[in-house]
Amino acid sequence: MDRKYILIGGIGVLLLILIIVAVFAFSGDSKNNQPTNENIELIWWKPFEDSQNVQELINNYQQLHGNVQIKYVKKDSAEYENELLKAIATGNAPDIFSIHNDWLPAYESIIAPAPESLISPKAYKDNFADVAYNDFVKGNRIYGVPLSIDALALFYNKDILGSAGLLPPTTWPELVNMVPKLTQVSKTGVFAQSGVALGTSENVNRGVDILTLMMLQNGTKFYSDDFTSAEFDQSQEDFNPGVYALTLYTQFANPSKQSYSWNVRNDQSVDAFTQGKLAMMLAYQYLQPLIKAKAPNLGWDTAPVPQISPEVLKVNFANYWGEAVTSASKNQAAAWDFLNFITSKEELEKYYAKHKVPASRKDILPQQQGDADIGVFAEAIFTAKSVYKKDARIYEGVFKTMIDSVVLNGVPIDDALRNAAEQINLNLRKNE
Repeated sequence: MDRKYILIGGIGVLLLILIIVAVFAFSGDSKNNQPTNENIELIWWKPFEDSQNVQELINNYQQLHGNVQIKYVKKDSAEYENELLKAIATGNAPDIFSIHNDWLPAYESIIAPAPESLISPKAYKDNFADVAYNDFVKGNRIYGVPLSIDALALFYNKDILGSAGLLPPTTWPELVNMVPKLTQVSKTGVFAQSGVALGTSENVNRGVDILTLMMLQNGTKFYSDDFTSAEFDQSQEDFNPGVYALTLYTQFANPSKQSYSWNVRNDQSVDAFTQGKLAMMLAYQYLQPLIKAKAPNLGWDTAPVPQISPEVLKVNFANYWGEAVTSASKNQAAAWDFLNFITSKEELEKYYAKHKVPASRKDILPQQQGDADIGVFAEAIFTAKSVYKKDARIYEGVFKTMIDSVVLNGVPIDDALRNAAEQINLNLRKNE
C-alpha cells in the first residue's frame, strides 16, 4: 500500500464529511478547550507506525500527567481513511488521528485547531519546516503537527553508474544526457536495464509527485491567487513551465527520444530497482527499509533530486503525515497538550534516535544532514514544497490521465495540460 493515498471504498468522501460536519455541529463543548485534572483517556489512530516507535513518547507524557492514559492504535493503511470517516460519522472518533499533508482542505471542518495559548502560529513557523506551516496552518490556526517529514531523493545503483564511469546527476539536463549510457535494450525490444524510471503513470512510484516537483522547479503557477481556477497550463510571458515539465517527464517513455528508457511494460519501479535492472529512480525515505529488506546485497545510495540548473534556487517535494485532534474529542486541550509535548525538540530527538526518519523541526534537521542514510532527505526538507489539492484523489487521477494521454494516446502536451486544468477546475468549483 502506498503511504500517500489510502482510498476509501464505496463511500463518497465529500458527502460523508458533510454528514460528519453536521454531527460535529451538535457535539461542540466549550469545556473541551479547558485543561482538566480528571482521569481521561486519549485514543490515537495512526497508520504505518508500529507502537514501539511511539511508546517512549507516550510513556514520557504519562509520567508527567498521571491522570492521562493514551491508547495508541496502529491502523491498517488500506482501510484507514474508510474506518476513520465511519468512526467520526458514528460518534466513535479517536481523539487524535494522522492526516496526510494533502488532506487538510477536505478535513479542516472536522479538526479542532490547536489553542494559541499552547502554540502560536509564529512559534510553529519558527520551529517547523516551512512546508508544514504552509500545509497545516490556515487562517492563523494550526490544524496539524508532524512527527517527521519525508522528501523525494534520487536513488541510484552504484554498480551501474560506476561501470559507466558516472556520478549521480545534479541537474535534469545531466540526467537526460546520462540515461542513454545506462539503458540496455534486449533483442526483443524489452529494456534489460533502464536508465531511469520516469515517463509513465502507473509503474513509476509516486510519478505524479515527481511531475509536480518538475513543475514547481520550473516555476509553474498552479492556481489563481484565490484558488478558484487552475493555471498550470498557462504560459508566463514567453515560457510555459507546465509544458516544459510535462515534456521533460514524458520523454523517458517516448520511443523517439534518445532518453527513452521506460514504458508501461516495465515492472514497478521499486521492483525493477531491487532486481538490479534500474539505474535511477526518485523515491521517498520510507522506501529505504523496504529496499534493504528486498535486496540486502544491492549496491545503492541516495543523492539529492536533480534541479533545473545550479543557478536556480533549489526546489524539493514533501510527502508526510501530521497529527490532528478531532472536533468531536471531549478532551481537545489534553490531546493538543500531548501533541505539543511529543513534537518538542527534546522528545523528538529521543524519537529519532530510535526511529531514523527525517525530522520535522528546523532545529533538528541540521543534526541529521551528515547522516549517511537520511542526510539527503533532511537537507531536502529545508526547500521542500507541496501543492494545494482540494481533493487529493481527484488531483492524482487527473494528473495520471494527463500523463497517459501523452504517452499512450499521443495527445499534444499543451492539449493534455489544458484538459487536466479543465478537470481540476470542475473540482474546484464543485459545491461552491
